[in-house]
Order: sequence, then structure tokens, then C-alpha cells
Amino acid sequence: MNTSKSNLSRFILYKGSYKFFAMMFICLVLSSLLGASLPQLMAKLTSSYEDKVVFLETLKYLAVIFTLTFVNRAGYNIIINKYVVGLVQFVRSYCYEKWLLSYELQTSKENRTDRYPQGEVLARIMTDTESLRELVTSGTFGIIIDIFFVLSSLISFITLNKFAGVSLGIVQIGACLLLVWSSKYMREIFLKVRKARGELYKTIADVIGGVRESYYIKNGNYASKRSLVVFENFLDKILLSNIWDASYYSLAESLYPIFLAFAVFIIPHAEMVQVGLIFAFVDLIQRSIGPIKDVSSKVANIQRAASGVQRINEFLGDLEGERSTDLNKVPMSLEVEKIIVKIDRFCYPRKSDDDTPFELKNVQFEGNKGDLIGIVGLSGSGKSTLLNILCANIIPDDGEIDICAVGNKKFVFDFHNAEKFNDYRELIGIVSQDSHIFSESIFFNITLGKMDTSDFPEFWEWVREKIAYIDQWGIGPETIIKQNELSLGQKQLIAAIRACYLKKPIVLFDEISSSLDSNLEFALRQMVLIVQENALTFIVAHRIETIVDSDQILVMKDGQLIAQGKHDRLVKESDMYNEFLQQLSHN
Repeated sequence: MNTSKSNLSRFILYKGSYKFFAMMFICLVLSSLLGASLPQLMAKLTSSYEDKVVFLETLKYLAVIFTLTFVNRAGYNIIINKYVVGLVQFVRSYCYEKWLLSYELQTSKENRTDRYPQGEVLARIMTDTESLRELVTSGTFGIIIDIFFVLSSLISFITLNKFAGVSLGIVQIGACLLLVWSSKYMREIFLKVRKARGELYKTIADVIGGVRESYYIKNGNYASKRSLVVFENFLDKILLSNIWDASYYSLAESLYPIFLAFAVFIIPHAEMVQVGLIFAFVDLIQRSIGPIKDVSSKVANIQRAASGVQRINEFLGDLEGERSTDLNKVPMSLEVEKIIVKIDRFCYPRKSDDDTPFELKNVQFEGNKGDLIGIVGLSGSGKSTLLNILCANIIPDDGEIDICAVGNKKFVFDFHNAEKFNDYRELIGIVSQDSHIFSESIFFNITLGKMDTSDFPEFWEWVREKIAYIDQWGIGPETIIKQNELSLGQKQLIAAIRACYLKKPIVLFDEISSSLDSNLEFALRQMVLIVQENALTFIVAHRIETIVDSDQILVMKDGQLIAQGKHDRLVKESDMYNEFLQQLSHN
């Protein structure tokens, strides 16, 4: 199925939208009935001018028709407004959810990490869906009910004079088709404007973040070379869209005199000699010109909205090519006892023909539940690459992770098996200075919306007794925290408590920062030991205190595992490990 069409139908028919469509249908049917009665009454009004009783009665009917038309149209617009509000909220939530659930992975062929930074995603979703909201504020949906009214009036007039009614219908439909046909080029123009605006916003953010790349241009404006090019491109696209707008609206404005000239031509040929028929015919032209002209003005808004939907579809189509979390999948229950890691090769994408990318190869080791495994090495040795492979942020070319669990269960993750990808990620807990903390309660940040949290009070009291820093910090389960007010170490501590509570069997620690106060650093080291009791724990180390008591230390150099073992053994047998220790002592 075409992704664009499936997303469009999913958007339009979002949950809860059917009641709005039912009410819209009722309004359109009522509008058609009211429109069908109008030509008959207009003709009757003119022909009964000398009969006061009939004339006044017809006026009353017309007053009722106009009142009901006004009320019906107002109700229709309210329904449309409610529908589009729900539509925009659904599209924004759906797009953001898709982005949150997708994994941006690194492979040897391409780097797909950070393709959509959060700020850019939010800006893109907000601006591209804003065009949908504009459909309401501009009254675009109002032309639908007007067109139903006019069409029913036209059909009703055909019963009075077939030749004039059919001729007018052909001319008006032709005018609408001409306007719609010429508007298809406007969609391409508006799409180019949106893309140019997106590039402009992105470049402005880059310039603000990199002032050193800026300089004064000749006209005195402060900008970067890149932003000047992007800004001029944006202005060119805006100018082109304005030219199209002006030309398009000029064509629409010329329709009314054309229709009047057509009336002068058609009335004699249609043998309309009754004043009532002529009056009804001219009134029909007068009423139809509004919706037809609206087609020209509103089609522009529709094309803007279409360009926004197209951009959203491109965004979603790109995300759907990624691996993502399946919210409906039942998490795999696996009590890990042992893992066997085999990474044959991973090479970063080549940036240029002359580039020699970093390569990690021939890394093999084992670990058991309750082990603390340290990963050490000089800068650029491959520590972070190995950690990212273990947490499946990087997909190596060849290799697998064999997991042995209680009850003789075995789980083999070969990295390229998309079905097992989510199962493996469910086993992993990540604790780093970049761990995301929500501006929410401590309870929410630790449980992350877990369904059954009846064991949390007991867990919290247990961890509070183990970690004295928690009382010093003065936080409790209901404490609302703000992530921008937390230190990096405090973020790590909350992430570690989270991994412990969620009982992740494999926990990956990034280096504990050396810039922490002594109490917080001690708390983090205690937390590592607590997590270690029930999980296989990995930690990237830049300090000897972190890994001296590890059950196993992996020594990395130039992307290879050159030594592994306990601290005492490595001191005696590994020159690279001793070089690492010497560097730590100098630092």
C-alpha cells in the first residue's frame, strides 16, 4: 500500500472523527434541500408581485430559508472547527510518537543518528500541521457547504429552464476545473517555500550555535555565508509564490463579468421572457460567483495544507524505514544468566575517498549475572563504540550476542534480525550523563509508567536506606524535578535507580563523572554495586577506582580487544593496561 495514501486516510479518519463526518453530512443534506427550494421561491416571488398575500407568504418562506441557511452554515463551521482541532492534535501526537519509538542507528554504510534532533522535529511537526489549522481560520471548509447549496439551486433551476440551467452549469463547472487545474502548480511552489523555510530555520539555529562562522556582509547585516545563500533562496521562493498568487486571484476576479456577459447572451437563446425566471437566473449567478471565487482563494490554502501533509508523509515514510518499538508487543520474560559476545567487524562509514575510518574487529568475551565488567583504553581505542554496539545503537557488519537464561532458555541476537531487535533492547538498561530525565515526579522518572507499581514504596525505602545521598538531596517519590536544574551526576543516579527498579538484566554504565562532589560520587559507586547484584553490569572507565574490583576488565586498543582479566592479572601481563594506568596517574 502507498505509504502516503495510508497515512492520509489514517489522519482524516482518526479515532472519534466519524461523529463529525455524520454531523457534516446532515448539514450538507440540509444545505442541499434549502438550496433546491431557492430558485422556485425567487421565481414565485417575482411572478406574484401583484398578489400581496402570495408575495408576503413567499417572503416569509425566503426569510425562513435564509435563517436556516445561516444557522446551518454556522453549525457546520463549528463542527469543522472541532474536527480539525482533533485532526491537528492527532497528527502532531502521531508524528511525535513515531519519532520517539524509532531507533536512529549507526551502521557501517550510513550514520542515521541524530538525523532528527528533538528541536527540529517539534518545529517541523508544528509548522507543517499549522497549515491544517489554517484551513479552519481561513474558512476553506466553508466552500463545501456553499457548493452544495449552489449545486442544488442549479439543479432546481434546470427544472424551470433546462437550456439556461444546463448551460450555466457547464460554464461554472468549467471555470472551477480551470481554477483547480491551474492550482496544481501552486502546490509545487508552496512545497518549495516550506522546504526553503525549513532550511532557513535550521541554518539560523546553526548560526546562533556557531558565532565564529559569522561575518559582516556588505549591506551591514550580520549573518554567515551559509545563511545568506539560504535566506536569498527563501526570498526567491516567496517572490515566486506571490507572483502565482496574484496571477491566480486576477483570473478568479474576472469570472463575474464573464458570467454576466454569458447571462446577456443566454437569456434570449433560452427564451426566458418571464421576469421571475430572469431574476432567479441572475440571482443564481450572483450566489454562485462567491463559492467559485472562493475556490480560487481557498484552493491556495488547500495546496499549502497539502504541501504540509506531503512533508509529514516524507517524515513518517523515513521513520517507517527504521526499526522501532512495538507498543503492542508483550515484553520477553528472560532471566539472564550469561552472555557471549562475538563482534567480528564494524567500520564507520567513509567520509571521503582519502578517509581511513575507525574499525572495530575480533571482539569476543563472556559475562555472567552479577559480574561487573570494566571497559578501558586510551582515547580512540573503541570503548564507546563497543558500548554502543552492546546497547544496539550501532549495528556491526557481522557478529552476534548469545544470551543464556534460567531454565535452559537461549536467545541469539545477530544484530540484523529486526524481530529480535526490540526483544534485546528490552533487556538493556543504560545509565549515562545523557540519560533522559522528565520534568516530572521522581516516581514517574523511575517507574516510567509501569502498569503495576505496587512494589515501588518498598523498593524506595530499600534504596533510600542503601543510598544516604537521597536523604541529603531531600527528594521523595512525589518530588517534581526539573531536568535543567539537575547535575549530570544526579541524572546518572536517577537513571541507575530506574534500571535497578525495572530489573534490567544487562546494565551499561557510562563513565562516572570526575567532577562530582564526594557524596554524589560515592552514591553512584554504591548504585553500581547494587545494580550489579542482580544484573550483568558494564562500565566504561576513565578512573582506576571505577574498575579495580571488577570481575573482568576489557582492554581496548585501535578497535581490538587486546587483553582481558582481573586488575591484578592485567597489571602483571598487559603493557597496554599499564600504559592506561600511567595515563590515569598523570591526569
